[in-house]
Amino acid sequence: MKKHIGAVFAIGALVFVAAACSGSFTTANISELKFGKNEKADPAGTSFNTGEDIYAVATVSNTSQKLKLNWKITYENVPGKGKGEEVGQKSTDVEGSMIVWQQFSTPLPGEYKVVATLSDDKGKQIDEKSGTVTVKGTAPAPPPANKKKADDDEEDDT
Repeated sequence: MKKHIGAVFAIGALVFVAAACSGSFTTANISELKFGKNEKADPAGTSFNTGEDIYAVATVSNTSQKLKLNWKITYENVPGKGKGEEVGQKSTDVEGSMIVWQQFSTPLPGEYKVVATLSDDKGKQIDEKSGTVTVKGTAPAPPPANKKKADDDEEDDT
């Protein structure tokens, strides 16, 4: 009977190890997301002026794998824009632990949400961090509605 119990434990251990190896387990993560006026976000901040360069800086840690860091920027509270409406997105390849940054600027004052999502080579999400930046200033004036082009005239050029 003791021989059978040992065999059962051995088979159970093999099944556990096989299951663990077939799954994709990683400790990779975005350990920090901060904002600033340079590639290091030093000093870090969340308040910027219209037209000023804004750097979102993510620290990817605990990995030696090839991964993707997907950036997504949306309007959070910007006059004339819908909450969650996308401003832009970009993917960056990441190989190993490293600091990754994304630069953007905007002429429109308001609050913007920046989301950094870390994914494996199959697109499975590993980690995600987000933050909000505030842009202060004055929005540019809209162009006049009925302004004629300089080359427009009364005659048709057809």
